[in-house]
Amino acid sequence: MSAKVNYRRDLEKAAKQMILIHRADILMKLILRMVVRATKATHAGMLVYDSKRDEYVTMVSKGKEGFRIPSGFVKIKKDNPLIRYFTDKELNFPKNAIIWDELEKLHNLKHIRSDKKLKDFLDELMSHLALYQAKVCIPGFFRKDLVGILFLGEKKSNRNFNEEEIGFLSVLASDVVMTIKNAWLIEDLNHQLEINKRLFLQTVLALSSSIEAKDKYTVGHTERVTEYSLAMAEELKRRKEIDDCDKFMEDLRVAALLHDIGKIGIPESILNKETSLDNEERSIMQDHPAIGARILEHIEEFREVLEGVKYHHEKFDGSGYPFGLRGEKIPLIASIISLADAFDAMITDRPYRKALKVEDALMEIKKNKGKQFSPQLVDVFMESFNRKGNSKE
Repeated sequence: MSAKVNYRRDLEKAAKQMILIHRADILMKLILRMVVRATKATHAGMLVYDSKRDEYVTMVSKGKEGFRIPSGFVKIKKDNPLIRYFTDKELNFPKNAIIWDELEKLHNLKHIRSDKKLKDFLDELMSHLALYQAKVCIPGFFRKDLVGILFLGEKKSNRNFNEEEIGFLSVLASDVVMTIKNAWLIEDLNHQLEINKRLFLQTVLALSSSIEAKDKYTVGHTERVTEYSLAMAEELKRRKEIDDCDKFMEDLRVAALLHDIGKIGIPESILNKETSLDNEERSIMQDHPAIGARILEHIEEFREVLEGVKYHHEKFDGSGYPFGLRGEKIPLIASIISLADAFDAMITDRPYRKALKVEDALMEIKKNKGKQFSPQLVDVFMESFNRKGNSKE
């Protein structure tokens, strides 16, 4: 098989890798490994522009026989001759590549040696190339910006790089730069998403705090319900009984934090009543899951969260509210919050009763297995409770 076919195959393989990989550091390691193998060079590396530092950093340098530069070890400024060779418009050099042998010939030309400024520039440039033991340097531009420089050591055969290989490397460098820019964009988007997620969770926490500000008897309740709920979800995850674990855990966290948001619409006289509620007051109180659902229903991303808020007072035997759902018709997210909510209520002082001991509350949970609570979740709760050694402080 000819070298030309091999290069085409390698470019196609590299293109497929670039589509699939969205982390610039991993991508470059794979590409450099492929470059070393395809060209049979002793080593290869890449200088990549770091916008935060406004300098170029050696990301990786690989090769079994050539030397290795630790990632991030070498940093050079924009005024470095290696960068200026490709970016300085006043320097009238070919911008497609630096090839050591051709650079030596150029350095020895009479008109270059007589021009001190050019000679000093080339002397410094060759010193930097020697630092990397680089025989070829290929620029990677994005529009007019120099994003990176691919450099290679000598061939194991000691032969020069031919035009076909230089062409292969030039196409590859351009593709790598485009993919690096895309990877950076995705990394920036993910970073922004993380910031937005933190802001969102802070907003959720502020909302849950506003609920507890109205109901003085449930201070800390929301955080504890969230803790118990996530512990059960972790146990389900260990048992491989939930799909898309990360999303479920995130939805559960938010739903648990907001499960009582509907209490914003309940009069404080009912929330803080120091005796048992009468039938009318109980009916008003039982409307808080529906109020919470109405508050959140217009947020498209809250579809699963909404289920946790709306149905967290449903019971496994169908005796719950507001819809009297039974068994598996109750969404899992709601069933988890329901059990966590009930347990914390039992071990917390209320105006009309004293808290139960943890042991007695656990007995109540077991007693209501298959009645108020899902049998599966009672087992999961007990296991998660024992595993974490939870106890009310």
